[in-house]
Amino acid sequence: MKRKKPIGIIYDVDDTPPFKALTLLVFQQIITLSVDLMFPVLIVSAIGGSTELAQSLVSLMMITMGVGTILQSCNKGPVGSGYFCAQETNVLFFPVSVLAIKTGGLHLMLGMTVMAGIAQVLFSRVVHKLRVLFPVEITGLIILMLSISLIKYSFFSFVGDGKGADGLEAMIAFATLGVIMFMHVWGKESLRQYSVLAGITVGFLLSYFTGVLTDEHLHKITAAPTIAFPSINHVGWSLNIDLVLPFLLVAFCSSIKTVGNITACQKVNDANWTRPDMNTIGGGLLAEGLGTMISGLCGTMGQTTSSSSMGLSIATGALSRYIGYCVGAAFIVLAFFPKIAAVFTIMPEPVIGAILMMSIVFVVPSGMQICTSRMLDARKFFVLGLAFVTGLAVEMFPGFESSLPVYIQPFFKSSLAASTITAISLNLLFRIGVAKQQVTKMTPGVTTSEEIADFMEANGAAWGARKEIINRASTALNEFMESAANLGLSQEAVKVAASFDEFNLDVELYYKGTLMQFSDTRPTQDELLHDDTAFLKLSGFLINQHVDRLKSGSHNDNCHIKFHFDH
Repeated sequence: MKRKKPIGIIYDVDDTPPFKALTLLVFQQIITLSVDLMFPVLIVSAIGGSTELAQSLVSLMMITMGVGTILQSCNKGPVGSGYFCAQETNVLFFPVSVLAIKTGGLHLMLGMTVMAGIAQVLFSRVVHKLRVLFPVEITGLIILMLSISLIKYSFFSFVGDGKGADGLEAMIAFATLGVIMFMHVWGKESLRQYSVLAGITVGFLLSYFTGVLTDEHLHKITAAPTIAFPSINHVGWSLNIDLVLPFLLVAFCSSIKTVGNITACQKVNDANWTRPDMNTIGGGLLAEGLGTMISGLCGTMGQTTSSSSMGLSIATGALSRYIGYCVGAAFIVLAFFPKIAAVFTIMPEPVIGAILMMSIVFVVPSGMQICTSRMLDARKFFVLGLAFVTGLAVEMFPGFESSLPVYIQPFFKSSLAASTITAISLNLLFRIGVAKQQVTKMTPGVTTSEEIADFMEANGAAWGARKEIINRASTALNEFMESAANLGLSQEAVKVAASFDEFNLDVELYYKGTLMQFSDTRPTQDELLHDDTAFLKLSGFLINQHVDRLKSGSHNDNCHIKFHFDH
């Protein structure tokens, strides 16, 4: 199905924004992505490293993030998803990176990071064969849990933790978000794309005049050198067999996050979206794996796709891959200008909280829509419900995994990993006993339209089919059964075989009698008045409007009709 630009999107993936708009959109994205540059600093702090080492890791992280974002935006060849899905510092790598650096120093962290990147590259080559693990409703759950996992990083920055003078910071956060909301909801389209930049500007000004942003913060800008080349004296690599499993688990969780992010990119760029394109996802995972390998080889921590950047893109309606190219290039350039980069490192915490909160607001409904875009039966409710609750439990009760058997504890340290693994496991379990083909008999003039709808809906829910496709199939089948009764096509029961394989829904009819005629043109008024077969043609014409393809034939009054629906 041809891609259709959704309503409300200003620049979709193939559009090229004008230079002025592009500059401001890139600036917004860089501010958002710079938030997580604190993690390389925290890693160095964990071992009591020097300020110079921390600055080098941050500068190298900016370069590798830029390279990763450019790779991710590529739409030619096997590397890249082709969407603007920016790369950022991978917070999932933070705990295992600290573990590695305390165990064997920076060289061990860098070596294990390279290994994790290689694992992601290998996973990207087989992910298209694992479609059964990622049905639409589970990818929707992944997107939903991605946004929920951001709450713990944004909420206390937004409202404070209830101690000290948090009221002032909460006021700044609400004012920042208020400006973004006002411009986004009531502003013209030309202003909406800059709503985040306007909110950040207001947040910075309020922070300065209220004393939240101090002269000491500003001194970091003036003290930073104008031009500097990051040091690579610390670069070296080693491995430790005891850390292989933790890093592989992190690589898997990071890949799951990217599956969700790229799926969201596919959906928001296409009003006709129906299912994840696993080839595109494979290219995106390859870009992320290469980005992580480059990070380890260059001397910094791993990276992943950014959910907050994606949320910002959705909110502003600016989804062009050319923004990704420019964001990547800008990060590479800024890495050599510490004074400019320092501006992003002093961003007030309430402003950060407001930006993250805005990103969450736009990603949560997207995940919900994807979850409910398919028909759900009791099995699917258990899959989604239990997986969602498991993920929330990890968020609400940190450390609860210590009560679980040691060998499964690593899977429950992240809400995203816990919910995804739970959903995949239950989905595979509940697939047992679900037949891909259901056969029944329907008698013309006896089987009611309600019974036809019940048959199709029950199986559609078990298969996880799209409701609109099941409704079309029900309408076509009901039209045939009414015609079979009213026009005397068959005096016997009709054998109905419905089958589904995620891409196709087929409804086949077998009966003894007169073959229905199917026409691409509607009978004329004159034909309806004078031609005895006109109503048969009309019924066939109506059915033809509901199916994507149709085959029919008969032999010795044994008729076979196949309704095909693209799914």
